Amino acid sequence: MIRLIIFDFSGTLAYYDAGGYKEIFGKLREFNLPVKEEKTAELLKKAIPEYFSEAEDWDELADKIIQKLGIVLETDRRQRLAALLRRKLAFKLYEDAADIIPLPQDKAILTLCNKFVVDSIPELRYFTVFSPKLAETAKPDLKAFLAVLGKMKADPGETIMVGDSLERDILPARALGIKAILLDREDKTDINDASIIKIKSLKELKKYL
Repeated sequence: MIRLIIFDFSGTLAYYDAGGYKEIFGKLREFNLPVKEEKTAELLKKAIPEYFSEAEDWDELADKIIQKLGIVLETDRRQRLAALLRRKLAFKLYEDAADIIPLPQDKAILTLCNKFVVDSIPELRYFTVFSPKLAETAKPDLKAFLAVLGKMKADPGETIMVGDSLERDILPARALGIKAILLDREDKTDINDASIIKIKSLKELKKYL
């Protein structure tokens, strides 16, 4: 019997539109930043995913961006930048995530993002979030998965891991005896191991519980 479902976050439950960067960098002109828009877009497009795991909140995310650009912003403009980032970079749920939210099992999220990013999605308020800071390590370290099992008081045999990465989600979970399901919406991952379950939508998850 499955009692606990562990979900990956980015790419599994939610996504952010990388195309939204262009709008953000157009808006950055309002801050009189001494940088070219396209150059800034490329610079931060590479840096921001890492900042999602390093920053504690949107204000700190803004601080990291300011530092990356090598500029100085007074307090009010810094706060405006943080508010802009929250509006434009907040993640959105995949449509099929609606099918798993009402499931009766305990639900956890093991993510490389920090907790404030997940908290920006109200529908996930009943999920227990394990960021690298809260788990005291990050995927694919087995200790991250053990931290979830320990906190949720679940055994591997009554747990399922659902994620979109073989290396970060599926293989480490299986190494601990956790049943793992690869979510591959675009059917891009070739799997030579027939024992690995692959689904294209979260709507398919119920039949494996």
